[in-house]
Amino acid sequence: MTNANDRKQIQDYYKMLLFLNESTSDFFFLWDIREKKFHFARELNIARESTGDDVCTYTMDDLQAVAYPDDCKMILRQLGNVADGNEETMDFDFRYLDSYGKKNWINARGKVLKNHKHQSFVVMGCLSRRVLAEKVDMLTGLLNYNKMLDNLNSKIARGHRGHLVVLGIDGFRDVNQRMGREYGNHVLIRSAEILEGLKGEKNTVYRLDGDHFAVDLVGYNKKDAEDFYALVKEKTAALCSFSAGIVSYPFEKEKDVNILISYAENALGRAKEAGRNRMEYFSSEDYNKTLSRIELQQEMKESIRNNFEGFELYYQPQVTSNEYKLHGAEALLRYRSRKFGFMSPVVFIPILEKSGMIVPVGKWVMQQAFAQCARWRKLQEDFSISINASYVQLREASIVNDVVEAAREAGLPGRNITVEVTESMQLQDYNYFNNIFSNWRNKEIHVSIDDFGTGYSSLSYLKGLEVDEVKIDRCFIRQIQKSAYNYRLLSNMLELTHSARIRVCCEGVEDEEELHCLDTLFPELIQGFLFGRPMPAQEFEYTCLVPNDAYMQLIRRLTEYNEKERLHKECTGQTAISEQFEYRKILDQLEEIVYLVDTESQEIYFMNSAAKKLTGVYNYFGSKYSQIFAGDVREISGNSMEKEEDGSYLTEKMLYEKYGRLLRVRERAMTYNGRPAVMVVAWPVEGESRQQDRRVRDELYGLNQTLELYELAFRKKHQSELIQEILDFTGHYYQSSRVCLFLYDSRMDIWQDVYSYLEKGVMDKKRFLKLTAGDSMRPWAKLLEEKHAVFIRSAEELKEKDQILWNGFMLQDIYNCMLCSICDQNHKVVGLVCVDNADCCRDDLFLLKKAGRLLENVLFCQNEKTDMTERLHRYVEKTLDHNILSATLMGLWSIKINKASGQVVMLADDNMHLLIEADKDASPAQCYRNWFENIHPDYIHYIHNVMDTIITTGQTVEASYPWKHSERGWVNVRCVGVKTSETDKIITIEGYHRLIDDMQQMKAVPDSGYTTQ
Repeated sequence: MTNANDRKQIQDYYKMLLFLNESTSDFFFLWDIREKKFHFARELNIARESTGDDVCTYTMDDLQAVAYPDDCKMILRQLGNVADGNEETMDFDFRYLDSYGKKNWINARGKVLKNHKHQSFVVMGCLSRRVLAEKVDMLTGLLNYNKMLDNLNSKIARGHRGHLVVLGIDGFRDVNQRMGREYGNHVLIRSAEILEGLKGEKNTVYRLDGDHFAVDLVGYNKKDAEDFYALVKEKTAALCSFSAGIVSYPFEKEKDVNILISYAENALGRAKEAGRNRMEYFSSEDYNKTLSRIELQQEMKESIRNNFEGFELYYQPQVTSNEYKLHGAEALLRYRSRKFGFMSPVVFIPILEKSGMIVPVGKWVMQQAFAQCARWRKLQEDFSISINASYVQLREASIVNDVVEAAREAGLPGRNITVEVTESMQLQDYNYFNNIFSNWRNKEIHVSIDDFGTGYSSLSYLKGLEVDEVKIDRCFIRQIQKSAYNYRLLSNMLELTHSARIRVCCEGVEDEEELHCLDTLFPELIQGFLFGRPMPAQEFEYTCLVPNDAYMQLIRRLTEYNEKERLHKECTGQTAISEQFEYRKILDQLEEIVYLVDTESQEIYFMNSAAKKLTGVYNYFGSKYSQIFAGDVREISGNSMEKEEDGSYLTEKMLYEKYGRLLRVRERAMTYNGRPAVMVVAWPVEGESRQQDRRVRDELYGLNQTLELYELAFRKKHQSELIQEILDFTGHYYQSSRVCLFLYDSRMDIWQDVYSYLEKGVMDKKRFLKLTAGDSMRPWAKLLEEKHAVFIRSAEELKEKDQILWNGFMLQDIYNCMLCSICDQNHKVVGLVCVDNADCCRDDLFLLKKAGRLLENVLFCQNEKTDMTERLHRYVEKTLDHNILSATLMGLWSIKINKASGQVVMLADDNMHLLIEADKDASPAQCYRNWFENIHPDYIHYIHNVMDTIITTGQTVEASYPWKHSERGWVNVRCVGVKTSETDKIITIEGYHRLIDDMQQMKAVPDSGYTTQ
């Protein structure tokens, strides 16, 4: 209870409140700590107690009712510190909800007043919006940069520790340009709400400039900060992607908040440069590099103004393969800084490109290089020069004329000029760059694709490009004499380029062994340190054009060696031919013993790991069959084999004992790399009997068929072809109506039918995707983990156990089914092979297990950088493809909607990727965003109605709407879609997308034919 003296003192304070109210717009209050009541001199527009005077009184519950819920705990904590006597002042910010439900920031300040007994009994203070008027972002309602400076300074001064995270929305400028600022503001507001929902009670979210946000993670360690960013990525994935820069505070001895923020922003910049949608920690070393880079940029700008002072061209020789005749040189830009000395191109070229200074420097390079080449042509008439053109230069409208004019001024014929561009350019805007290349070629200027093989292109893409040369990167050349894989890959590259009449320059050749190996593949040009490092013009002239003794001795030695070896050494010896086999890793994983023998020379081409383990011979190159398999073993021969109905040749069944093991052996004649060969597969026989028993004879057919299955691995080069061949072979063996390969999509929790063999007239399982929901397949996956393969003899067995699966069997006319698991490297079931309605060998799961094992090795033994789910999406997208689509520019898509989370993804075929301007490697979520975000804003509601109609009615629906194309602007699009499946979790809609502006429409006219619209 408040005593009389205290009440009188409070009355005096009331009068003071009323006086202050007349001179300010702030809300002055008196907080009676004991009575837990707040007395205001101005009404707060909420329900209150009546005191009978001009003072408005509110309870704690009254104030909590208008406070923003997320701030209530903080308010109570601040007030509690004062009420408990821990603090005598208070100063904090919180949000309240106005009558429209809008959040507003307000500052609360106050000081404890004591009675005549020196006891704390009231707090006098005020609520002020003016204090935060310039420290709140008007769009998002978050605190702004100025308030962050105040808060961080205060926390660091009080010894607080934590992490400051600066977040930036990736590609936000593109969002504004494509969707408009209204949608961009929606993204900012929604992002602010998500960040507010993720922060802890003691943490604060700020909006900085543009698309940047900051989060002060008080008390967080490094792991906590990483977890917070991971949560941000997860919760904002459907809206946008965020890059992040993080710095801990206090950082070392740095206490200046402005510098700490610049550290975090520097880390954010590095995250965006490294590919976006990632997080980077601040590094002092990287920050100093940034400062040095800025300083270097300024110095180069001054160099350009001073007639390109410090810039210089170096030249590296290019010679012909095998003959080593000087063909020309590549001109390479160098820069010597007054402060930093000789700079690497890796450092200064990106600075020139980002700043745009590469354009004037590039013109200077053309003038200098072409003039130098014209002078050197007096020493060697056919001498050629190569220059590099960056993406920034190629985007200049004058680039074609710049090269032509520089050549004209130097008096240099176009046929002696090659312009090198990086490989990634030709896929970013195919038509634009191809037009530039075509114009140059019309002037006889050559075009070269530099660093070929390191970018995004496929080899077949070359045939459509207006290029004359490709340069193979050093990564394929390094130690090629020891890498059969690189040798075969390079051989395929040269075969295709030569078929397209494109010459090849192999760069990065550093030693003679590499050169001799490359000579067997006959590229047109060789470039590398072996013939000379990049050197100044004068040194190049007196080394290569007027050759010195050392250069002449090198050329003479190489030529003599080449002539000596050319007659009796092939590109690679036959002893190493097996190592060129792309799928040898598949056979290496098999338990069976597999080896390949040349029929004529009896030389072993290949032995898998099981064969090496059995024989103890691991270095078999150059060895004869009889040397390794010594003893009572007959000579391999392909001449006495009887011809089977399928055209293959088989020897008689052999049974022999080697190395203390009893083996069953089958042989098959085949052609390998153009030479007659025999593949031998052997199975160990368990038991003591050394006689040919009845079981061996019964298994003869199965062994022969399994041998043919393994032969597929030798014949097929492409992963997709081999998978399809294995399923087709399995279907024929079991005389099955249908064989399907299902793979598990962990993100969507469904089992997707990605490849299938179908007997003529049999329906496709894709119509029954609800049978493959994760919940339905989980019991079968668990069973297959234990047994690897099972045989369901009759569909009726399932009627009591699994009604859903039984209904599916009935719908698809399945009366029996064989299942075999597909496991990853961790032995987890990630897929299965399903054989429906087998009429042959139903009790024999041997071949099915071998087919499953072979499929596992195809899927998991390749050098795949993508995870299983991403590869699964690629397989599904391939099944959408049809031949007519390329001609009609029609794209096929499959949209999957997660009912629980609302997540939507789009699986798109290659044509759809092109039509919606998505990168070739774009994820399904990115494809959906590319499509949906470019729909005209006025049609968004219409598209939602179309999707709802498709889902609710199950009917095929057609829709037309404007869609934003980056080059053509708004174009008219027609889509047709239909719901193909629906589970408890996933809805699948499939259809096509076509631009109809270019489509000629025919209108029928009665009695007079038709007209063209």
